[in-house]
Amino acid sequence: MRAEVDPERGARLVSLRFDGHEIIGQADDVAEATETLGTGSYPMVPWAGRVRGFGMHGTGKDAVWEHQEKGRFRVELPSDPWPDDGTATLDYRVSEDALTATLAWESAGDHGCSLGFHPWFRREIGGVEVLPAIHPVRMAERGADHLPTGRIVEPAPLPWDDCFRLAAPPRLTWPGVLEIELTTDADWWVVYTEPAGAICVEPQTAPPDAWHHPALKPAVWPTSVSLTIRAC
Repeated sequence: MRAEVDPERGARLVSLRFDGHEIIGQADDVAEATETLGTGSYPMVPWAGRVRGFGMHGTGKDAVWEHQEKGRFRVELPSDPWPDDGTATLDYRVSEDALTATLAWESAGDHGCSLGFHPWFRREIGGVEVLPAIHPVRMAERGADHLPTGRIVEPAPLPWDDCFRLAAPPRLTWPGVLEIELTTDADWWVVYTEPAGAICVEPQTAPPDAWHHPALKPAVWPTSVSLTIRAC
């Protein structure tokens, strides 16, 4: 397994290979999605997903991170546009068959944070189309503005650009080529299946826009999140 991280582009994974197979992809139209939103696998900090009145997916993805030591990165993020400033750290740990990324946020403010990872996975590897195994149990209902309404409902049918609680860790299989499993300590997953060339499966510590909906807001805002991508 081989991983490449670019500290100047939000300390994101720009490449992740298992047995020579590249799994990291990009949006179909990067010029439209913007390079920081539509490529690689990046940390979402100090907020994950859409939040009313703010940009998408936090400011950490746009920042230049300090490479402190092998696999460890750090950045100071100002209180603009977010109400609180703070420090984000990101650790990557690699084994023979897995990569684990751990993101943490420290701040003296009391606004809280939501954290997550936004990986773009290739739909096709070695000429084979991905088969996602994703088993949603409940869903944060999405309004016409793509923000949650605050209601928790039964999962909608595909295609998805939605936030779920899942019954089991999601798996992505390229039959006969590769299978990976994603595990996290977060409670929510955003799954984005609409692009033709990629699929996003994103762990988040809270649903998008949770600050504005009591039913979505965690009792305590978690200050760290981990994601493990493992070959099965």
